Amino acid sequence: MSELVPYAEHYLLDGVRPHFFKLVEQFSDVEAIHSASAHAFAQSDRKIAAHASLEAARLSAKQLGITHIRWNEAI
Repeated sequence: MSELVPYAEHYLLDGVRPHFFKLVEQFSDVEAIHSASAHAFAQSDRKIAAHASLEAARLSAKQLGITHIRWNEAI
């Protein structure tokens, strides 16, 4: 059984740097981009597909105004 790890994720959207925490077993670049878009546009249909390639996810995030996505294991 895999252990859930807490991550802190940060991104830049319209000059604001929101952040949130997420419990996951592992975290990839695409998952980080997808979760940032889901967080930024929780009440909207403007989300990035979970199955998108890394380049497609990056392009979609940039078009939505989401940049500088960073995450680290939360302590």
